[in-house]
Amino acid sequence: MFYKVRDIEINFKENEIHFPKGYYFKQSPVHHQKVISASEINEVNLNTFPPSLVYRHNEIIFLDRERKEKLQVFAEQHKIPLADRFDIWEHINEVFLDTEFEDYQKQNTLRLLYHNGLTFEEVKSIRKKVSKTMSLNLIIPIWEWAYLGLFDYLSWTFLTKKKYWWAMDIGMRNYKTPKS
Repeated sequence: MFYKVRDIEINFKENEIHFPKGYYFKQSPVHHQKVISASEINEVNLNTFPPSLVYRHNEIIFLDRERKEKLQVFAEQHKIPLADRFDIWEHINEVFLDTEFEDYQKQNTLRLLYHNGLTFEEVKSIRKKVSKTMSLNLIIPIWEWAYLGLFDYLSWTFLTKKKYWWAMDIGMRNYKTPKS
């Protein structure tokens, strides 16, 4: 990314991650609780931007990239799975990148999204719904050409609780709750 992710204070404690001043998005329970215990983290994905974790099986929480190594160590210490789950929002937002894609690449993206729980019509509907927000990429001097994901959408849109959880639901579509 060529723009700076908003500064956020994050502290790693023995068994918890603290957000002393709250989390990026006030629509998340983490913003008010300010603490995530290791036992509430279901997976860590170091390949999203910024790095993320799944909290309580239903929410993607982002940490800044400067804490990527700390997050990895924390996950390893607490035996939290490191996942490289397909990033649904990255592929939904692909059409908003400052990059030209061939037809076969566009079709491949749709096929991958389908295999991760989204129909062609649903992808079309989501893209239409987020197009105004994500098209800011072409106006604001970000010049992004490599990656736009869920964090970008949440950061750029006029965020409501309903919109936050709608976006989370889509981002978690391919998450499988581990069987006990």
